[in-house]
Amino acid sequence: MSWDEISFVLGQIFGIIAVILGFISYQVRTRKRLLMVQCATTAVFCIHYFLIGATPALVMNLVGVVRNVFYYNKEKPFFSSKGWPIVFAVCSGALGIAAWEGWYSVFVVVGLVINTVAMSFASPQNIRKSILVTSPMVLVYDIFAGSIGGAIYESVAIISSAIGLIRYYGGKNRRADRVSDGAADTVADTVADTVGDETEDNAGNNVK
Repeated sequence: MSWDEISFVLGQIFGIIAVILGFISYQVRTRKRLLMVQCATTAVFCIHYFLIGATPALVMNLVGVVRNVFYYNKEKPFFSSKGWPIVFAVCSGALGIAAWEGWYSVFVVVGLVINTVAMSFASPQNIRKSILVTSPMVLVYDIFAGSIGGAIYESVAIISSAIGLIRYYGGKNRRADRVSDGAADTVADTVADTVGDETEDNAGNNVK
């Protein structure tokens, strides 16, 4: 085997390792531990992209490692500035363009720039929504770049985010229905107490 072939195979192995680390991060409950695992995941993806020769993804993931370190230390004054996401987004975009390797590079450049800003959102639901925009873009790039691990990772991210949003909004609607039903029951009980048992039966039927 030539070095290019060995490098490509080793790169795919590192890509699978990164995917496994990404799956582990889904199980982490605290924000700081999540960012620690995400730093490790991104660092391994850097090795993966380097070995398969996907330069735009490599340089942008290097920025991602630094970004996650900043987000990990967000409680400290120096790291808490709201301007950092913009700085990282500009750096990602500039480095991605500098490492341009073909028309399909636009997908990873635009996708990871948006992702850099979206990662600063406080709401998990907004982050999930952004993933549904950015991950398909990065997935297209991974397919053209020959990144098996990257394609698997982005596919799982899309499915996971979609399921998370469906469960969130489905549960939200069910909770709203329960609150509405509970309020109606309370009104019915109040009316019944005021005008007697016969009215209580009618109010109960109206609620149903």
